[in-house]
Amino acid sequence: MTTRFTGLPSRAAAIVGASALVLGLAACSAGSGTTPETTAPAEGVVIEFDANGRPILDDAYSLQVAAAAGVEVDTTAFKKDAPYTIAAVVQGPTNGWGTTFDAVMRDAFESSGKVKDLIYVPWEFNTENQVKGVQDAIAAKVDAILLTSLSRAGLVSAVEEATAAGIPVVTCLAGVQSEAYTAEVSRDIPLMGFATADDIATRLDGSGKVVMLNGIAGADAAEFWKSGALAAFSQYPGIEIVSEQYADWDAAKALDVMRTVVAQNPDVDAVWIGGLEMGPSVIEAYEEAGVELPLLGGTNPTNGFLRLAIDKGFEFSAAPFPPGAAQACVNTVFDVLDGKPVAKYTDVIDIMDGVAPYTEKDAAKYFEADLNDDFVGPKVADIEVYINAGFGR
Repeated sequence: MTTRFTGLPSRAAAIVGASALVLGLAACSAGSGTTPETTAPAEGVVIEFDANGRPILDDAYSLQVAAAAGVEVDTTAFKKDAPYTIAAVVQGPTNGWGTTFDAVMRDAFESSGKVKDLIYVPWEFNTENQVKGVQDAIAAKVDAILLTSLSRAGLVSAVEEATAAGIPVVTCLAGVQSEAYTAEVSRDIPLMGFATADDIATRLDGSGKVVMLNGIAGADAAEFWKSGALAAFSQYPGIEIVSEQYADWDAAKALDVMRTVVAQNPDVDAVWIGGLEMGPSVIEAYEEAGVELPLLGGTNPTNGFLRLAIDKGFEFSAAPFPPGAAQACVNTVFDVLDGKPVAKYTDVIDIMDGVAPYTEKDAAKYFEADLNDDFVGPKVADIEVYINAGFGR
């Protein structure tokens, strides 16, 4: 299989894989999140639940997921004989999440024997780069596009152009704000925030002071994780959000932000973190201040966060955002090109082990002792795939 590259990914130390969903990074100021604020959720909101026990939320992402649920897509028009030319317009190895995603994706494509040419387009934190990548893929008349979009809104026109050109688009862990895509394989992002925040509130018996630490202001993942968490907290009138901050999914910035938060709010009961690669920074801030670590909860636990949880024995609630879902995304691409019917939307929690929210009781179960702190699980490929990608301990 030949791989062609479009652009070279820049290295950013700690942008979570979920930054796969950034909306207009230009709107995010470098100094955001340094001044504590107080946000009070609506009191006593009643959340309804569907037949599967999932909360019914009204944000844009949840509404799109609800509309796609149960829809089957006829892909016979896309059926082609292998080998294929595929364009992968994805995040790139900007951090552990992106590197894990790439390792799994490449292994799935290469081991299939069905791909002759992989056009690889890392986004370089630039929506225009992804748009150009899709347009170049259209011009190259690729057989399919695998897309992890930087912006749900920013990639709409490009995806619609690809569909109009007869090229199927499978979105993977970051979709588009349009029905033009062929299939989406992802995780219910607002639900991740809801589940972890609800667990925090339940453990606090519905009453307590909470800090919220978010990723990049305006980023899809950050805002949808946050909206889901706020929806959960809004059910409990006794929950007080004493500080809500953004730290750009950056470990160093998260530490600076939390130093201020801990100094001004040393007696909080829990910290909810939208991107647990910032979790070690939260822990460090409390240890520096000599303040007891409160209950932690949040999304996208890393191997390093789990290591600390095991070593230090603190309590937490976490919802994985699995880059290993790239394997399922690649399989969906092949199903489309085989002309098999596919689901319009697939939540990977329904098809993968280790994706459901879990607590400190399962930290040892999901920690990978042979892999380093940057790895993001669960593990779906042979361990050699991850070690060859640089995750060896």
